[in-house]
Amino acid sequence: MQTFRKSERLCTFRLKELLFSQGQGFFSYPFRVVYYLINEDNLEPLFFKDDSVVYEGNPDQQSDLLAHQNPSWPHRRLPPTASFYQPVKMMVSVPRRNFKKATDRNRIKRLVKESYRKNKSDFYTFLKSRDLRCLLAFVYTGREILPYSETENKIKLTLQKLRDEIAARQHTGIKAGE
Repeated sequence: MQTFRKSERLCTFRLKELLFSQGQGFFSYPFRVVYYLINEDNLEPLFFKDDSVVYEGNPDQQSDLLAHQNPSWPHRRLPPTASFYQPVKMMVSVPRRNFKKATDRNRIKRLVKESYRKNKSDFYTFLKSRDLRCLLAFVYTGREILPYSETENKIKLTLQKLRDEIAARQHTGIKAGE
């Protein structure tokens, strides 16, 4: 699977907020990796389906008065990309503090996305075998632009470290989302 589709990108503000507020992380130079594991138990409070339309929030929270005024309150209709068709939703961030020029930041993002795209299949298989989904963010903390070959090696090492960390969490009995 050598693609990086829209459904694999982490675009929804609510999911980014969840990832950075409740996610776990580690550092693997030049990346700070933040991840949040999702299984069927903790996926339901995030989304619910009504007539095959995906909504954000919990359907039990909707009050009658506010529902009359605004039928979608407190739920916002989400784009189809917000639901989990793929096991991972990934984003890349490059701080402006480290790279002033947008062209440099965009180049780093392209290199990281391409490296991830080429090496994600083992990670996808690992998550599918455990029936997990993952929100994932790579924050580039390096101060120089690495060549593509080095970036690809770093992504491989980072994904292996992430697999090991998830396996260790499951081995110790920590549930997804904790």
